[in-house]
Amino acid sequence: MDLIKPLNNKVSMFASNDDLYDKLTDKEIITIKLAKLDEFVDDLYRSTTSEYNGQLFPSDDSFFKIKEILVELNTLNSSSKPEPLLASLPKGYWKQN
Repeated sequence: MDLIKPLNNKVSMFASNDDLYDKLTDKEIITIKLAKLDEFVDDLYRSTTSEYNGQLFPSDDSFFKIKEILVELNTLNSSSKPEPLLASLPKGYWKQN
């Protein structure tokens, strides 16, 4: 019985970024990156629910990891679609939020 269902059978759950890019299509990588993004968003939320959770899930760590994943998703997306994911965000968005 598997407790955690793998997102992709071509790579292990602990595959490096290089392995992902070597073995998966852009669409498959995007799926995995979106799952990671979801985890960091959950961590960011948890960091606000109590002081203890704020120590376990530092909001700065989650925020910068989310930003890093969004940039990577934008790069993957721009190779397949004309409008990048981040293009629709208002100028200065990251400074405001």
